[in-house]
Amino acid sequence: MMNGEFVLDCLEYLDADLITAAGTEAPRRRSGWIRWASAAACFCLFVGGCLLLRGRQASTEGAQKWSPSMSAADYFLNCDNGDGPKRRSLTDLVMPPYAAALPLDGERECLETAGVLPPMEDHTGQDFKAYYNADGSLYKVTFWWMLRPYDDTGGYSDLRLTAAPKELHEISDVVVIRLDENGREVQPNVTLTLRDGVEIRAEGGGVEHRTLTWQTEEGWYQLYGDADREEELVALLDWFWAHPLSLERFRNMAEQCFVITSRAEQPEAFQAQIPDFKAMGYTAESELVYLAPRYDSGEQAPVGFVGVYFREETRVCWSLSLGADKDAFNASLGSPKEVREWKLTETLSEKNYVNIELLGSDLSCMATLRLEQGTAADAWEILQSMAR
Repeated sequence: MMNGEFVLDCLEYLDADLITAAGTEAPRRRSGWIRWASAAACFCLFVGGCLLLRGRQASTEGAQKWSPSMSAADYFLNCDNGDGPKRRSLTDLVMPPYAAALPLDGERECLETAGVLPPMEDHTGQDFKAYYNADGSLYKVTFWWMLRPYDDTGGYSDLRLTAAPKELHEISDVVVIRLDENGREVQPNVTLTLRDGVEIRAEGGGVEHRTLTWQTEEGWYQLYGDADREEELVALLDWFWAHPLSLERFRNMAEQCFVITSRAEQPEAFQAQIPDFKAMGYTAESELVYLAPRYDSGEQAPVGFVGVYFREETRVCWSLSLGADKDAFNASLGSPKEVREWKLTETLSEKNYVNIELLGSDLSCMATLRLEQGTAADAWEILQSMAR
């Protein structure tokens, strides 16, 4: 699945300190990319908005009324309990609506102390970012809390809040529809709850993730959680209901932002680190390059890449980061030549991505291969192409 947060979520191992430090001495250099980013942003926002408008407008008719005794399951009362239909992207946007992003991981302690964010002692992993439009205005902020046990007991958990000063139907980067086994579009299972005069929209069912969405005069908000984390998701909703998140402190674009451009604009970036997907029969759905100012000159230089590719029913994401942290390296399967097929298959049976170290004389970085839809055999073919 590819939703509004997907593209930058693929860069979860990008070291915020790398970007922040790189931007401290950089002068303002935005005029060049603002011209093309504005055009791309406007087009993508228009396409995404038009496609989403049909499926996102909801009426309060039939909404249940909130009460303090409501359980987490009550919020998802109308959601199905089956395995859920397949998901497919409707669009092949080349650029996301936003043009720059600012890592906020270093502000977590400050935001928790100030009561802006809840303390999440068990979810120690994080990926906090603010995204900005080409004109410097705020597009959205995302706070992603991750629980990653270091044993075999499982218990992985992803909880995320997205907040934006936009209407709900304008915010998604890529539209996703649900299909039944015959390929027909299936309308989402929705439960509406009226709480203090505000409509809360709950979606998700079966093995699918869960979302809780609501809108106020400040903006709109969406909480995302894994299928078995309804209790945690509703607890997070209750916290933000008692401590409404204001977007004012995130509205000003800072110098530490890194710029998002396309591979077409940066054809030489990561040439040796991106598999030849075209030779394997894949089509590029999107290929994004992330730039940050260099320490020495302040010139923009590539620091990350995210490409999404499809071939018939197979859909994969290949992301690269120059600033992977120690957790990413600890979870790595090694270089493409070191990966064993049985180990790759075993890893992908537990999660849908693997980390690969790409070490070279010209450039070393961490690659993440994520299977959105496909098999371990598809992943093995891609990695073998890099091992030659």
